[in-house]
Amino acid sequence: MIKSRIYYYVRMKLLSPISIGNGDDLLTDHDCLRNSKGMPFIPGSSLAGVFSHYLGEEMLALFTPKIEDEYKQSPYYISDANVVLDDAQSGVSTSIRDGVKLKPNKIVEDGAKFDFEIVESSTKFDFRIEVIVRDHDDINQMKRVVDVILHGLDSGEILLGYKSRRGYGKAKIKDVKIKEFTKDSLEDMLLFDKFQMDKYDDYTIPNIENENKYDYMQVHLRQLGGISIRKYSARAGEMNFEHVTSNGIPVIPGTSWNGLIRRQIAEYLDDDIISNCCVKINDWFGEEKKKGTTGRVSNIIISESVIDNAKRIQLTRNKISRFSAGVNNRALFSEVSYFNGDTILEIKIKKSIKEDPDNSRIIGLLSLVIKDIDNGLIALGGLTSIGRGIFKVVDVTMNGEEFNLDTAISKILRGE
Repeated sequence: MIKSRIYYYVRMKLLSPISIGNGDDLLTDHDCLRNSKGMPFIPGSSLAGVFSHYLGEEMLALFTPKIEDEYKQSPYYISDANVVLDDAQSGVSTSIRDGVKLKPNKIVEDGAKFDFEIVESSTKFDFRIEVIVRDHDDINQMKRVVDVILHGLDSGEILLGYKSRRGYGKAKIKDVKIKEFTKDSLEDMLLFDKFQMDKYDDYTIPNIENENKYDYMQVHLRQLGGISIRKYSARAGEMNFEHVTSNGIPVIPGTSWNGLIRRQIAEYLDDDIISNCCVKINDWFGEEKKKGTTGRVSNIIISESVIDNAKRIQLTRNKISRFSAGVNNRALFSEVSYFNGDTILEIKIKKSIKEDPDNSRIIGLLSLVIKDIDNGLIALGGLTSIGRGIFKVVDVTMNGEEFNLDTAISKILRGE
């Protein structure tokens, strides 16, 4: 018998863009899912999927219970997450991101250009969690399941949608409300409007210790010059291309960071620069799903970086013939780039796989790559041959504490 029902109303704000595909490719190769009003939304099934994936075995047994190896109906109901518009907003901000697969020498693979639609950062979504508590259930344990989910979402460990391992779909909880009814307050429950946030009571997410499943490496970087990760325009009167932005703010997509870091680590491993190093790069950075294979999810998450305090500069350039050193006919083009800003590279490293002895040296390899960035040996994005994409490391932290790159590099060079 049901002894109580608990309703949670959650409002979250996107810290990075999100893309929830609908299976269509009318506008892009990966269009966003929309409701009957044309508004993007996140299906409850998608939320439930990432929540259950995040929970440990003990809590997962409560979230998706089994009887004799057969799943039974979950006592947790997850609603769709719908967009919340502020009074000044007339609609949702969406845009299109370009993607391309590069070979190790940074040449584009044939047929590997694609694009996808995103909902921009700062968009707010509301969703609800309903918990049905029966006589044999431990109500405190069932509440703790919700608290762990809210903690994972608020801390950025639960990511939503397409390319979530590359910085997309990161959210921050702005507000949580709660309403609880018992079988003795049935009349009040029947009068309760669960769709109205102001009908709920205030709720504070409890501090949950030791629930983080990742180590957090943060690298504060300062640009030495400009950066060019391009998005193109086919509209008359606009720039031919400009550095990618989110809501008008320049950013560095996690996909760009991932390509740079993975490629450099692969070179270290291929050239046997680190003796007796058994790091399996596909275990860490994932593996593309191909015909006959299942693929592998990445155990390293690289967030999208926002560039702060950068100067926006519009440039007009001519294409020069490599043979005559003269200007090519009809080869005038314009671009927008951003110079001398600051940004944070955030890398999340899954704790459970790091405990594997064969993969214990991944921190040292990441430190080597960051040192290469600091020394200007590798550059990010396009136009690197003319000095774009160079950074200087200001400081590095690991789980909020100061981290010494040289110490980590010394250990891995000594074979530790």
